[in-house]
Amino acid sequence: MPLLIQNRRIERPGSTVDLFARYPHLQENARVFRSKPVVDVDPKCLLYIQQREFAATTPADNSVAVLGSDDATTCHLVLVRHTGSGAACLAHCDGSSTWSEVPLIVKAVTSLSKDPAKEGRLELYLVGGFDDESKTSHKLSLNLLSAFQRQKEDIHLETCCITGTCFHSVIFSLSLFFFIQPRAIYVESLAAMLAQGPCYAFILEVLVM
Repeated sequence: MPLLIQNRRIERPGSTVDLFARYPHLQENARVFRSKPVVDVDPKCLLYIQQREFAATTPADNSVAVLGSDDATTCHLVLVRHTGSGAACLAHCDGSSTWSEVPLIVKAVTSLSKDPAKEGRLELYLVGGFDDESKTSHKLSLNLLSAFQRQKEDIHLETCCITGTCFHSVIFSLSLFFFIQPRAIYVESLAAMLAQGPCYAFILEVLVM
Protein backbone atom coordinates (compact mmCIF):
# COMPACT_ATOMS: atom_id res chain seq x y z
CA MET A 1 0.00 0.00 0.00
CA PRO A 2 1.23 3.57 -0.62
CA LEU A 3 2.20 5.80 2.24
CA LEU A 4 -0.66 7.54 4.00
CA ILE A 5 -0.79 11.15 5.16
CA GLN A 6 -3.77 12.08 7.31
CA ASN A 7 -5.29 8.68 6.39
CA ARG A 8 -5.09 9.38 2.66
CA ARG A 9 -2.84 7.70 0.12
CA ILE A 10 -0.14 9.86 -1.36
CA GLU A 11 1.35 9.75 -4.83
CA ARG A 12 5.08 9.40 -5.26
CA PRO A 13 6.52 12.95 -5.15
CA GLY A 14 8.92 14.13 -7.82
CA SER A 15 10.80 16.20 -5.28
CA THR A 16 10.65 17.15 -1.64
CA VAL A 17 9.48 20.61 -2.74
CA ASP A 18 6.54 18.91 -4.48
CA LEU A 19 5.77 16.88 -1.36
CA PHE A 20 5.63 19.89 0.94
CA ALA A 21 3.65 21.90 -1.59
CA ARG A 22 0.99 19.18 -1.59
CA TYR A 23 1.06 18.70 2.18
CA PRO A 24 2.02 22.04 3.76
CA HIS A 25 1.19 20.78 7.25
CA LEU A 26 4.29 18.57 7.04
CA GLN A 27 6.42 21.67 6.66
CA GLU A 28 4.67 23.33 9.58
CA ASN A 29 5.21 20.19 11.66
CA ALA A 30 8.90 20.32 10.74
CA ARG A 31 9.07 23.95 11.84
CA VAL A 32 7.50 23.05 15.18
CA PHE A 33 9.87 20.12 15.39
CA ARG A 34 12.89 22.42 15.09
CA SER A 35 11.55 24.96 17.59
CA LYS A 36 11.21 22.59 20.54
CA PRO A 37 13.32 23.34 23.63
CA VAL A 38 16.41 21.28 24.33
CA VAL A 39 16.69 18.63 27.03
CA ASP A 40 19.52 16.45 28.28
CA VAL A 41 19.59 12.86 27.04
CA ASP A 42 20.26 10.22 29.69
CA PRO A 43 22.34 7.37 28.15
CA LYS A 44 21.08 4.84 30.69
CA CYS A 45 19.58 1.78 28.97
CA LEU A 46 20.38 3.31 25.57
CA LEU A 47 20.83 1.04 22.55
CA TYR A 48 23.00 2.96 20.11
CA ILE A 49 22.51 2.47 16.37
CA GLN A 50 25.46 3.24 14.12
CA GLN A 51 25.38 4.16 10.43
CA ARG A 52 23.93 1.32 8.30
CA GLU A 53 22.44 -0.33 11.38
CA PHE A 54 18.92 -0.65 12.76
CA ALA A 55 17.44 -2.07 15.95
CA ALA A 56 13.95 -2.86 17.19
CA THR A 57 12.47 -3.36 20.63
CA THR A 58 9.22 -3.19 22.61
CA PRO A 59 8.11 -1.71 25.95
CA ALA A 60 8.49 -5.21 27.44
CA ASP A 61 12.26 -5.03 26.97
CA ASN A 62 13.83 -4.73 30.42
CA SER A 63 17.29 -3.95 29.09
CA VAL A 64 16.60 -1.23 26.50
CA ALA A 65 14.62 1.90 27.29
CA VAL A 66 15.98 4.18 24.56
CA LEU A 67 16.87 3.68 20.90
CA GLY A 68 19.29 6.33 19.68
CA SER A 69 21.59 7.36 16.86
CA ASP A 70 23.64 10.43 15.99
CA ASP A 71 26.11 12.04 13.61
CA ALA A 72 23.71 12.15 10.66
CA THR A 73 24.27 14.87 8.03
CA THR A 74 23.23 13.63 4.58
CA CYS A 75 22.09 10.43 6.31
CA HIS A 76 18.50 10.01 7.46
CA LEU A 77 17.28 8.66 10.78
CA VAL A 78 14.18 6.51 10.31
CA LEU A 79 11.75 5.45 13.00
CA VAL A 80 8.85 3.04 12.47
CA ARG A 81 6.58 2.25 15.39
CA HIS A 82 3.37 0.31 15.97
CA THR A 83 0.82 2.25 18.00
CA GLY A 84 -0.74 -0.86 19.54
CA SER A 85 2.21 -2.97 20.62
CA GLY A 86 4.59 -0.06 21.15
CA ALA A 87 7.24 -1.90 19.13
CA ALA A 88 9.67 0.45 17.41
CA CYS A 89 12.62 0.24 15.05
CA LEU A 90 15.21 2.98 14.58
CA ALA A 91 17.56 2.97 11.58
CA HIS A 92 20.50 5.11 10.49
CA CYS A 93 20.28 5.10 6.69
CA ASP A 94 23.00 6.41 4.37
CA GLY A 95 21.50 5.36 1.04
CA SER A 96 23.79 2.40 0.44
CA SER A 97 21.02 -0.21 0.73
CA THR A 98 17.73 1.66 1.05
CA TRP A 99 15.63 -0.78 -0.96
CA SER A 100 16.69 -3.79 1.11
CA GLU A 101 16.76 -1.95 4.44
CA VAL A 102 13.20 -0.63 4.44
CA PRO A 103 11.46 -4.06 4.20
CA LEU A 104 13.64 -5.30 7.07
CA ILE A 105 12.75 -2.25 9.19
CA VAL A 106 9.02 -2.82 8.63
CA LYS A 107 9.34 -6.57 9.25
CA ALA A 108 11.22 -5.93 12.51
CA VAL A 109 8.24 -3.95 13.84
CA THR A 110 5.44 -6.17 12.49
CA SER A 111 7.13 -9.30 13.85
CA LEU A 112 6.98 -7.75 17.33
CA SER A 113 3.34 -6.69 16.90
CA LYS A 114 1.46 -9.93 16.33
CA ASP A 115 -0.72 -9.83 19.44
CA PRO A 116 -4.30 -9.40 18.10
CA ALA A 117 -5.31 -7.77 21.38
CA LYS A 118 -2.99 -4.85 20.60
CA GLU A 119 -4.42 -3.42 17.44
CA GLY A 120 -2.78 -0.34 16.00
CA ARG A 121 -1.12 1.12 12.96
CA LEU A 122 2.40 1.62 11.65
CA GLU A 123 3.74 5.17 11.86
CA LEU A 124 6.80 6.58 10.12
CA TYR A 125 9.07 9.40 11.30
CA LEU A 126 11.83 10.69 8.99
CA VAL A 127 14.54 13.10 10.12
CA GLY A 128 17.69 14.24 8.37
CA GLY A 129 19.40 15.59 5.31
CA PHE A 130 20.12 19.08 4.03
CA ASP A 131 20.34 20.79 0.64
CA ASP A 132 23.86 19.67 -0.23
CA GLU A 133 25.36 20.55 -3.61
CA SER A 134 25.56 16.94 -4.77
CA LYS A 135 21.87 16.35 -3.91
CA THR A 136 22.81 13.27 -1.91
CA SER A 137 20.28 14.09 0.81
CA HIS A 138 17.51 14.81 -1.67
CA LYS A 139 18.02 11.49 -3.44
CA LEU A 140 17.95 9.60 -0.14
CA SER A 141 14.79 11.43 0.97
CA LEU A 142 12.94 10.41 -2.21
CA ASN A 143 14.27 6.85 -2.18
CA LEU A 144 13.14 6.32 1.40
CA LEU A 145 9.66 7.63 0.63
CA SER A 146 9.47 5.41 -2.47
CA ALA A 147 10.72 2.34 -0.61
CA PHE A 148 8.09 2.74 2.11
CA GLN A 149 5.42 3.20 -0.55
CA ARG A 150 6.28 -0.23 -1.92
CA GLN A 151 5.52 -2.04 1.32
CA LYS A 152 2.34 -4.09 1.57
CA GLU A 153 1.43 -2.62 4.96
CA ASP A 154 -0.34 0.70 5.45
CA ILE A 155 2.26 3.11 6.82
CA HIS A 156 1.27 6.53 8.12
CA LEU A 157 3.82 9.32 7.62
CA GLU A 158 3.65 11.38 10.80
CA THR A 159 6.83 13.47 10.77
CA CYS A 160 8.89 14.40 7.73
CA CYS A 161 11.70 16.75 8.74
CA ILE A 162 13.92 15.98 5.77
CA THR A 163 15.71 17.68 2.88
CA GLY A 164 13.95 20.93 2.06
CA THR A 165 12.56 21.50 5.54
CA CYS A 166 15.13 20.30 8.00
CA PHE A 167 18.12 22.64 7.91
CA HIS A 168 18.27 23.79 4.27
CA SER A 169 21.84 24.51 3.13
CA VAL A 170 23.45 24.47 6.58
CA ILE A 171 25.34 21.35 7.59
CA PHE A 172 24.08 19.95 10.88
CA SER A 173 24.84 16.78 12.76
CA LEU A 174 21.57 15.17 13.83
CA SER A 175 20.70 12.70 16.54
CA LEU A 176 17.41 10.96 17.20
CA PHE A 177 16.35 9.22 20.42
CA PHE A 178 13.17 7.19 20.91
CA PHE A 179 12.13 6.59 24.49
CA ILE A 180 10.22 3.32 24.78
CA GLN A 181 8.76 4.14 28.22
CA PRO A 182 7.39 6.75 28.23
CA ARG A 183 7.07 6.78 24.45
CA ALA A 184 8.56 10.02 23.25
CA ILE A 185 10.87 10.99 20.41
CA TYR A 186 13.73 13.39 20.83
CA VAL A 187 16.03 14.79 18.17
CA GLU A 188 19.39 16.43 18.74
CA SER A 189 20.74 18.98 16.26
CA LEU A 190 23.92 20.96 16.78
CA ALA A 191 25.61 23.14 14.18
CA ALA A 192 29.04 21.99 13.09
CA MET A 193 30.69 24.85 14.91
CA LEU A 194 29.02 23.74 18.15
CA ALA A 195 29.87 20.08 17.66
CA GLN A 196 32.26 20.10 20.60
CA GLY A 197 29.68 21.55 22.97
CA PRO A 198 27.22 19.83 25.34
CA CYS A 199 24.91 17.12 24.05
CA TYR A 200 21.32 18.25 23.88
CA ALA A 201 18.16 16.99 22.21
CA PHE A 202 15.06 18.70 20.89
CA ILE A 203 11.75 17.20 22.00
CA LEU A 204 9.90 16.18 18.87
CA GLU A 205 6.66 14.71 20.07
CA VAL A 206 5.16 12.81 22.96
CA LEU A 207 3.46 9.68 21.71
CA VAL A 208 0.47 8.68 23.82
CA MET A 209 -0.70 5.09 23.61
